[in-house]
Amino acid sequence: MSVATLETKVLYGLKTNVIGNAHFITDNDILYPVGNALAIHNFAQRRQRLLPLPDKNNINIIAISPNKKYVALCEINEKPTISVYDTHSLKRKKTLGIPYEAPGVTGFSCISFSYDSCYIAAVTGEPDQTMIYYLWEKGKVESSIKLINQQNHAAIINLIACNPNDVGIISIAGDYYFKLLTVSETIWRPYGFSKAENLLISSIVWLTTDRLLAGTRDGRILIIENGDLKSIYNISEITMINFKIREDFIIQPTVIASKSIEKNNIEDNEFSVNDIRCLISFPKGFAFGFGLKTLMVFERDGQHKYLKKHIFIVPTQVSCELISDHYKINSISINLSYDSLLVTTGWSQLFYAKIFDIDSLLEPEPLKILGYSLHNGPIGGISMCTWKSIFMTYGITDQSVRIWDYENESLIMIKQYNEEIFSISLHPIGLFCLIGFSDKLRFLTILIDDLLPTEEFSIRNCRSAEFSHGGHLFGAVNGNIIQIYRTIGFNNCFLLKGHTSKIEKMIWSQNDMKLITVGSESTIYVWDMSNGSRIGEIILKHVLLKSVAVTADGEIIYCIADDNKIREIRDSVILREFNIDNVTMNLLLMGNSDCLAFISSPNGAIMSFKYPFQEPLESKHFHIHSTNINCMTISFHEQIVVTSDEDGNLCLWRVIITEKNLNLRDITYTNEILISKNDLEDKIRLIQELNLRISELETEQEYKIRQIEVMHNEKMRLVHQGYCDAIEELKIRIDKLQEDRTNELNNINVEIVKLKASHEKSMQELMMNYDAKLINEYDKFMAFEKSSYTMKKNNETKLEEINMNNQRELERIIKKFTDQIHEKNIKFEELEEEMSYQMRLHDEIKTQIEDDADREIIEMRSNYENQLHEERQINLKLRGEAGVLSNRYTASQKTIDDIKRQIVQLKNECKQYQKIIQQFENNVLDLKNEVSERDTTIQEKEKYINNIQRNNQDLEKHKFVLNYKIRELKNQIEPRDSEIKDLKKKIQYIEMELVNLHKMNGILELQLNETREKKSAIKRELHLEIKKNQNDDIIMKKVQAGLADAITVIHDPVALKSIVKHLYQNYSTNKEFSQHRRADLEAQCEFARQRDQLERTVESLKKHIHRKTSSNRKSDTNNLQLLNENIEKPMTMQDIYLVKDLLIRADKYIKEIKMNNGGEKFNEIFETFNEFKMPFEECQRIIIALHNEIMTLMKKPENITLKD
Repeated sequence: MSVATLETKVLYGLKTNVIGNAHFITDNDILYPVGNALAIHNFAQRRQRLLPLPDKNNINIIAISPNKKYVALCEINEKPTISVYDTHSLKRKKTLGIPYEAPGVTGFSCISFSYDSCYIAAVTGEPDQTMIYYLWEKGKVESSIKLINQQNHAAIINLIACNPNDVGIISIAGDYYFKLLTVSETIWRPYGFSKAENLLISSIVWLTTDRLLAGTRDGRILIIENGDLKSIYNISEITMINFKIREDFIIQPTVIASKSIEKNNIEDNEFSVNDIRCLISFPKGFAFGFGLKTLMVFERDGQHKYLKKHIFIVPTQVSCELISDHYKINSISINLSYDSLLVTTGWSQLFYAKIFDIDSLLEPEPLKILGYSLHNGPIGGISMCTWKSIFMTYGITDQSVRIWDYENESLIMIKQYNEEIFSISLHPIGLFCLIGFSDKLRFLTILIDDLLPTEEFSIRNCRSAEFSHGGHLFGAVNGNIIQIYRTIGFNNCFLLKGHTSKIEKMIWSQNDMKLITVGSESTIYVWDMSNGSRIGEIILKHVLLKSVAVTADGEIIYCIADDNKIREIRDSVILREFNIDNVTMNLLLMGNSDCLAFISSPNGAIMSFKYPFQEPLESKHFHIHSTNINCMTISFHEQIVVTSDEDGNLCLWRVIITEKNLNLRDITYTNEILISKNDLEDKIRLIQELNLRISELETEQEYKIRQIEVMHNEKMRLVHQGYCDAIEELKIRIDKLQEDRTNELNNINVEIVKLKASHEKSMQELMMNYDAKLINEYDKFMAFEKSSYTMKKNNETKLEEINMNNQRELERIIKKFTDQIHEKNIKFEELEEEMSYQMRLHDEIKTQIEDDADREIIEMRSNYENQLHEERQINLKLRGEAGVLSNRYTASQKTIDDIKRQIVQLKNECKQYQKIIQQFENNVLDLKNEVSERDTTIQEKEKYINNIQRNNQDLEKHKFVLNYKIRELKNQIEPRDSEIKDLKKKIQYIEMELVNLHKMNGILELQLNETREKKSAIKRELHLEIKKNQNDDIIMKKVQAGLADAITVIHDPVALKSIVKHLYQNYSTNKEFSQHRRADLEAQCEFARQRDQLERTVESLKKHIHRKTSSNRKSDTNNLQLLNENIEKPMTMQDIYLVKDLLIRADKYIKEIKMNNGGEKFNEIFETFNEFKMPFEECQRIIIALHNEIMTLMKKPENITLKD
């Protein structure tokens, strides 16, 4: 058979002497040291991974990288090292050491990862402290600096913090030491504040990249910003930290430091009241430990302000050893979601607290236990059950009993006692147990949530009690005697005597027929349980027995002693001895089926041996504990081994055997529990009452549902009927509306026909009027374009001025009211802070007075009640004795003649007893008087409390006055707020007006753009006409030159003919010339016609001179009619150009006529043309009116702002 293998199932505990001994890896995974391993535990999923450390490993510091991927362990040794592990694979990545000879340095005092997790900064221990900066992934030293304080040799460096955003900045601190270091080309140089010769700095942390917090041992926090000391806060006196406010301060030395600076030793107990420990920062704030038991959390409120949000206290732990250091906070860690804090103290227990999830009133809240409640201190004993998967443990210092389930890895029950526990034993069926106390041995029944005493035995300090394997017997050690009791009836079967010294252990054989006992004098006795006789005796001289084990048949006994030998004993004879070289053995454990054997050795090692033992011994070593194992047991089916060490760590091992043909015991566990009859009746009664109540509620609910259904059905019927009536009415209305619609459609169609006819007629009329209006609109356009351009410029300049004035006025008003609101807010915050300070001071005084008064009253009451109880007990005892004496006195009267002397003696005795009774009665009266005096003192205390309450009422009145002032200030602020709202409404109205103006300006700009486009088109056409006129002028000049040449040869017909022919060939063949020629001919014809008409008119005027006026008017009217007719004709752009050309050419002929003295009549004719100026002037007036209206609209915002 091969050697069995042990595999850790779960390891409970915590190593408390390690700096930074708990860290969050994720929101649920927690890294902490336990025993000789590093555990990553997920308590929510009950999953634990263990990283076993080297056997001689002695860790003093644990540091986690900012990215949570790596963990660094500092090991104390002759050559200290730093080991870096991967938290995911649990493999060692790198080992770092000191690259130079450092005699006397056995470890590192502090280490820290850089913010990018690439560097490690570490400070070596005394005497020559040096900061070494590692690039740990490559395993090389980047730089180093010696940290020596020549002014104060008592300086000790034990704190280091890397900047959260710069790998080249580090802060180092400790007792009488503080420095900020920055690196330049591998050379570290100090900068900033460093005057810490009289300060005991206990914790440092970077709050931001340029702001650092340093806590001292007298409860102060130093704020260092950009390397300069900005302010100092006494943490016990503040609830808010505002880095923006700069207050005057004086760097006072630490009080205890100034007293003990020359002693060169500082005890931690002196600083336990106000010590600031374990500062940590996170994006939402920062947290730290304060004194004993207290954890404070400050929440970030803005960029420079932090408010005290939570106060947590470490819950009181029961222990017979009152050590205040155990309540000090050793480490604080926050999870990745920044809503949970992980806290460790001197107790082997993990605590946690939820932060920022509820509103806190700064009332201390107890920290919650993470996982299961563990033993504080060493475990005294372990007892395993057979029928159930449970085992029982008890603590030596915490005086508690715990029941565990090794299958579910859970804690089932905790029972706390106020007296010392010496031994435990669990019944095989798991329903009963034995517990040995200092006064008695108690047999208890295990209920669902309690241990109920069933029987008590007068055995003091029972250090060993064991049930038999069948459970029908149990043995208890009483000094050097073993008492055997039956479980049924609790009668004492046997008294086993023979040991001359203290009995260390009892072991039952598997069949309960033998009992093996081990004495401290190295003796082993074997007892026959059928008759209580001793059947075997083994005495080992010159050695000290450590542990004994028995085979399943009870025939062979194995024992280990301090000479490192395993002895095999059979029939009181040592058969064989097995030597194990260089191994010290402590405990021996064997399985129930003689297949397994385990031996523990110092420093928590376990050896698994092959059984039966054969030379040479084959074994396997397992090392998970860091201290000596004091308890070791195995389950009945031999699949679970439970061990515990001197630190209180509890480990569950899984036994693995490689042989496939080995039939391990398979047992079905029972899950029944006991409950008392009264509890069961109460629960049944409660269940019945609840069932009755449920039935009543169901009946009541059904009745309510039926009522609701009836009511809803009635409502539905009414609603349905109403909807049906409404539908009928709507149908009638729809029919009527459809009829009205058809009639309306017929009327509309008739009206449409009429409108079409009228529309066509009006369209014809409009088309006729359009041509005349077009010429008028052209002239209007030219004038409007010019005026609109000037108006746009003016409007733009005025709008810019208005906008600038409005903006300046608006900024002035906003600044004014913002300043007023800021002043009021500052005053309001000052009043609130003053009120909160007064309330906090009042509450502290009140709680202190109440606590002192309650404490004095309770102490006095308890003392006098104890004295009164003792006197009453004595009085009862004396009364009993007096009764006995009186009975003797009556009996002596019957035989008075025979025993007169006895009667006299009895009388004397009675007198003496009466005197004693009288003395005791006097004592009772004195005690009553003293109680009355105490009552008067209590009344005086109550009067004092009433005075304090009256003072509280005065403070409440002062609070009421402050509240009234606050309300008055609010009443003053509210009108201002209303005024601000009104001004905002006016501003909104002005902005709406401005928006409307912008819209109007946009419309005008669109119109202006349209007119500009029309203007540009007309300009292009005008340019073409000008160019054409220039060409015509050139041709005209050429023609005139040709005519001048022709005049010179007018007398030579041949030359004249050739010149005229040449002119005709040059100018008459051109189409444009022909067109102009035709137009000229037409114009000449027209003017000839008009000239004839005018000549006839002149002749008529000469004949009818008396009708001159009427004839002039008639001619004017005729000319107007002629012009109107010409205007009413629809004209195209080509016709307009033709008219223009005719007018130009007519102008020439008019000039000629004027030269021929015919201009007077034409002046009369062209006077009528002045009438065309009237529409143009009217358009100008309309443009001026629109311009004035725009000006008035632009002036409206100015008037509104002036009014405001």
